[in-house]
Amino acid sequence: MPSRRSPPPDPRRPPDVAYRRAALLPLLLTAALALNGCPSGGRRPAPEPPPPAAAFGAVAVAERPFVVPPLEGYPLVSAPDPAARLREAWADLVRTGDAEAAREAAADLLAGDPGFHPARVLAAQADYLAGEAAAAVDRLEPVVQELPAYTAAQLLRGRAAERLERIPEAYAAYLAAAEASAAAAERAELLRGRTLEIVGNRLADALARGRLEDAAAALGRLERWAPEAEATLEGARALAAARGDRRSELAAVARLLERSPERRDLLVRRAELELEVGDASQGLQILQRLADERPADRELQEKLEQAKFRWRLTLLPAEVQEIARREELTRGDFAALVHWLVPRVRTARAPVGRIAGDILEHPRRDEIARVVNLGLMDVDPTLHTFGPQRPVRRSTALLALLRAVATLGQPAACLPPAQIDAVGRSPSQETVCAAAARCGLLGEPADCLPGAPLSGGEALELVRRALRLFSTT
Repeated sequence: MPSRRSPPPDPRRPPDVAYRRAALLPLLLTAALALNGCPSGGRRPAPEPPPPAAAFGAVAVAERPFVVPPLEGYPLVSAPDPAARLREAWADLVRTGDAEAAREAAADLLAGDPGFHPARVLAAQADYLAGEAAAAVDRLEPVVQELPAYTAAQLLRGRAAERLERIPEAYAAYLAAAEASAAAAERAELLRGRTLEIVGNRLADALARGRLEDAAAALGRLERWAPEAEATLEGARALAAARGDRRSELAAVARLLERSPERRDLLVRRAELELEVGDASQGLQILQRLADERPADRELQEKLEQAKFRWRLTLLPAEVQEIARREELTRGDFAALVHWLVPRVRTARAPVGRIAGDILEHPRRDEIARVVNLGLMDVDPTLHTFGPQRPVRRSTALLALLRAVATLGQPAACLPPAQIDAVGRSPSQETVCAAAARCGLLGEPADCLPGAPLSGGEALELVRRALRLFSTT
């Protein structure tokens, strides 16, 4: 059979595909102009097409992924004319390397629209290609602060910061651009370990210098970039301890134990924190288990005794337990703790009746009056005031406990009659510190810090040591 042939094409009519493309071209151009010049209702413009390699005549191959068209990833809509002028200026920059011409073009664009961020990126690219990496970072900083997901800005910021050896800053920029740029993702991965090490060292240095705000800033970076890393958890623990934030420290220690459940130092610290601000029964159980495993460990046995004492605190009224958790005690707070924790204070007969007019409205007035009338804490002899709201000083607390040992039990070997007479009057701070160290309330006189404030936890330990003297008298 003869084959059927299509009729020859009409030379006056273009092929169908070409015809369709020609017909659609004006529509596509119109749509592109509309998208580029009109509000988009929150929709981002299409990404810039990658330029051909030949366009980067003055840019080293290694730099090309980071010196991209300034409109790449720009989340706002730009008008057609400035966008076209920007593209032309960028093309001239990467082809010729003429940084000054690019800066002038950027300045002209910003004169017409000071808020046109891509023009700032173009100027920063000119700075970078001219060897002025620091100037490029400075230009880009306000841009990325306002538009953190702006790809072209973050790519160059990362590259310039890396050139300046500002590794954490480079890592942050690459991370912000990693979803849109394979080059940024690769650099972020390469810099990750070094970044975490640098920031971790900064955190440790800030803590060592007592700069807690700087330490918190470093920890914030670690928590954003590697929340489950051991360095992050250790940093959180160290910062919480430096702040005296026992609850946050307990949370960090618990998370570290999930990673290393047999770390003895963490187990001991968790037990101590559970006793202070968490579950006292759990803290006691941890220390009991550790002490059973190491019966010859005197330090561990001592911690177990501390734990048992703190656990007994849970049997006291809730308001007394709350006082024991305070970071700084008042004189009224300490008097209440002595009343509840030293049994003989509640049963001894008061030899005198002293009046302190400023405790009558105090919620702990009965406990304060008992401690005052036993002569353990003093009242101002002229004003007849106790000062229940004033911070208690360590010397005052030590003197009160020494007086309790001297007057409420049999004389202790560490308090000969002359010392008992001394603590019964108004001894010097040096006398109090020496007696407290001799009786085991302190490790040595240098630990006294007589004028320092006293926390609830510190007060509990002083009382516990004082009670051991009662048991031996």
